[in-house]
Amino acid sequence: MKKPEKHTETPSIEKLLSKDWKDKLLAMGSGNFGEIKGTPESLAEKERQLMGMINQLTSLREQLLAAHDEQKKLAASQIEKQRQQMELAKQQQEQIARQQQQLLQQQHKINLLQQQIQCGYDKL
Repeated sequence: MKKPEKHTETPSIEKLLSKDWKDKLLAMGSGNFGEIKGTPESLAEKERQLMGMINQLTSLREQLLAAHDEQKKLAASQIEKQRQQMELAKQQQEQIARQQQQLLQQQHKINLLQQQIQCGYDKL
């Protein structure tokens, strides 16, 4: 018999990249390690390594935020371009409709003139 799988909620990028992520991470870790053993030198080395990792994570966070912002700007730019293209297409369609209407009016005038000419010849 299968055990039901637990569904864990995937945090959004905004939650993962929140400004207080470091504090939350440190708060989560406090008290969970029990007593940390080691020489002062090894503990100092571990702390130095952890600080290096934290700095790398901070840098990565900034890069991700910048990439996310750039992606939003690009999407907004593409939406604006599409809107402009749709507006241009609408204007072109309206212009074509006006030109077709003018052609119909001119054709009607031509037909009337042809009828007048024909009537004139018929009277002769």
